[in-house]
Amino acid sequence: MSVIDVPILIVGGGPVGLLGAQLLGRQGLKVLLVEKYPSRLEAPKAHALNPRSLEICAAAGLSMDAIHAVATPTEEGRYVRFVETLSKPDIGVMAYERQDEAVREVTPWPLINIEQPKFEAVLEAAVAKQPTIEVRKGVEWLGCERGEGHVTSTLKDRETGEEFSVRSRYLIAADGAGSPVRDSLGIPMDGMDGIGNNMMIHFEADLRAQVGDRPAILYFLFGPGPNGVLIAYDIGKTWVMMTPCSPEDRPEDYSDDLCRTLVQSAVGADIPDLQIKGKRPWVMSAQVARRYREGQVFLVGDAGHRFPPTGGLGLNTGIGDIDNLAWKIAAIEAGWGSPEILDSYDQERRAIADANMGQSVMNAMRIRMLFEALGYGYGTTVEPEVFYERLSDPEKRAAVDAAVMFQKDHFDSLRLQLGFAYGDALKEDDQLPISEFTQKVAVGARLPHVVLGDGGTTLSLSQPDRFALLTGPDHAAWTALAKGSDVPLTILVEGTDFSAKSGDWAAAMGLSASGALLVRPDGHLLAVAASADNAPATFATLQRYMKGTV
Repeated sequence: MSVIDVPILIVGGGPVGLLGAQLLGRQGLKVLLVEKYPSRLEAPKAHALNPRSLEICAAAGLSMDAIHAVATPTEEGRYVRFVETLSKPDIGVMAYERQDEAVREVTPWPLINIEQPKFEAVLEAAVAKQPTIEVRKGVEWLGCERGEGHVTSTLKDRETGEEFSVRSRYLIAADGAGSPVRDSLGIPMDGMDGIGNNMMIHFEADLRAQVGDRPAILYFLFGPGPNGVLIAYDIGKTWVMMTPCSPEDRPEDYSDDLCRTLVQSAVGADIPDLQIKGKRPWVMSAQVARRYREGQVFLVGDAGHRFPPTGGLGLNTGIGDIDNLAWKIAAIEAGWGSPEILDSYDQERRAIADANMGQSVMNAMRIRMLFEALGYGYGTTVEPEVFYERLSDPEKRAAVDAAVMFQKDHFDSLRLQLGFAYGDALKEDDQLPISEFTQKVAVGARLPHVVLGDGGTTLSLSQPDRFALLTGPDHAAWTALAKGSDVPLTILVEGTDFSAKSGDWAAAMGLSASGALLVRPDGHLLAVAASADNAPATFATLQRYMKGTV
């Protein structure tokens, strides 16, 4: 059997695996990415990229113009609606996250909706330009043997049947919720499995006439007809219907005729141009892997966590995973990071996954409260007279309206998206609604976004291959100490290298003129120094972190 030697093997060519290749390739690292399927799957799958994910994409050198060019127009993805059918008046409506200009006070990139395959196409185009990245499709990972400091994987070309080996220093498992890599390592998933069963029906149709002046990205379906949700990736073409099913249901049980009947009932009208493109059952779970690392093998994305789709946190959490892991691997390969720093990947990212999983479950429970207000339970049926009475009786309708408003945290989670931190610095914020977000200067938090005089943002000051030290104008002590650092570090001085568009940046950060923020390559703060008096302690923190002892 032939053997390929490569520093990094990524298993899985979805968005998280592709982003990992992009992040590592930009630093000149050789990566082999293998994907089991020969071509991209058509089903649109995930649809939301939140602000933090978009910030990471921008830092990874992706074309933000290309991403936005294929995204759902903001005016068509700005709302979520609760309906009996698409053709009937709304039971309730609310904003879908914050996609307005006001959110630009805290991020340059408001949330967008984008079909996952279109996002993957942008990633593939970027990765194709990286000379050190090789992508092989139609290649299945079969197993591995772990040695001291390396992993030897067995793979198979699914077209030829040929098996070959890949010896790598790192194996990154981005192979999805059913991860063969994770299962081969015997890493258990902790949490709830089988919360609910659903059938995904992917269809194409132009529903602009039915939608009219009521565009939305999500239409939650209630009442005596089919229940579930309609996802409008493109109102004029691309839709998905998610509807509850039994655990025994298989795709072949859902004929195209049955799917047409379900979709047309949900829309509330005949659809002459309706085309059923595919169907697939899926099981809703709320689980996090017990560990994200086994020696030189790392779990990222859905391989490490399975969330209910309520909140759109699965893909976005995966993007944060690979962003955290990639710079640490790159630092080790460049010789300025200790291998022990990789222990921090598990510590930092599993805590985020636990929080996001909890919120996803809570969101699912919030939706179930709306079912109860409408007179029945999730996965059950409701008699028409019961349902319509709940909507017509003023007192019962008030309860329905209250249940709709109770969904707010489900669809406005800015603090969860931007306000998370590695460590305990912002634990007190856990008591606040996840819609309440104020940028804070805290260890482990993302560097606050401040618009600069040149029209850029402080977020662009972090650098993927080194730490950045953002100082006030009085930087002499920092410059002197930095000369002795064996960790790559760029000092950026307010007034010389950057300036806030308005006001005093250091003062806004709670720093004196000699204070500084030490920014990790992934844009999170490692240290906050109110003044140069804290400089020795700050550099000591940097050394300890890079040795894996913090």
